[in-house]
Amino acid sequence: MTSLCEREDTGRAVVTALGVHWIHELGYTVDRPHGVDEYVLLRFYSPMLVRTAVGLVHGEPDDCLLYAPRFPQWFSGREVGHADDHMHIDGPEVPELVRRFRLPVNSLFRPREVDFIPPVITAISRELHRREPFWQHSVRTLVETLLLRLGRLTNEQERSGLTPADLAHAEVLRTIRTQVHERLEERWTVASLAKLANLSVSRFGVLYRTLFGVSPIEDLIDARLARARMLLANAALSVGEAAAEAGFRNVCYFSRLFHRRVGCTPRDYCHRDLPERNSAP
Repeated sequence: MTSLCEREDTGRAVVTALGVHWIHELGYTVDRPHGVDEYVLLRFYSPMLVRTAVGLVHGEPDDCLLYAPRFPQWFSGREVGHADDHMHIDGPEVPELVRRFRLPVNSLFRPREVDFIPPVITAISRELHRREPFWQHSVRTLVETLLLRLGRLTNEQERSGLTPADLAHAEVLRTIRTQVHERLEERWTVASLAKLANLSVSRFGVLYRTLFGVSPIEDLIDARLARARMLLANAALSVGEAAAEAGFRNVCYFSRLFHRRVGCTPRDYCHRDLPERNSAP
């Protein structure tokens, strides 16, 4: 449990109070008829009765709420005491962050994950108390990261068009894509990737395109070409060596594809601006 009650100006975000797993006894009620002057972010650990833009509603553990400045606030535990994570934030850029990340205001919302919230708030508290070099920049980054992740995990289904069942596969596909991009030299196929995801080839392809905006094969080709361009910038590597390290096993195919996608041959790309690249510093 941690709390901060003094106003800490960090430029883009002002943190006036925060707490992790803050416990209140049975009967404790927050009643602020005129609200407060800053945004209040809450994550509840217990069943709650909460005032929102549509009146009093029942909240469940892991529900979140973002009160706007000066909105009347009222919440209390249902039949038991309540516990919450909370953070009060203000500053000129906070409304824009709330809008940009499409965070619901004055209404309960339920992100797909919430376990990241306490560590981020704890990290903000640590920065505010220790005031190590560049602490203001760290706090601004942490606040923005917290709001970004909340927005991402709250709007994921709506923005992606995926069903809740599909979203269960989303993290698996993201892990697979990271693995592929880190090991481009391996002989990947759509069938092998679908097997890793425990999906049919057709379903894997549909989910992959929905999540990443590109088919699995096109994504693999784009990543390999990007790796090849980086490797070709190294004058010590031949075209064949760069192609092999990027995952292309046929140099002729690689050269034709490279020319079609990049607009020049790999050899021409290698020797572009050669005098400048080889000049002494």
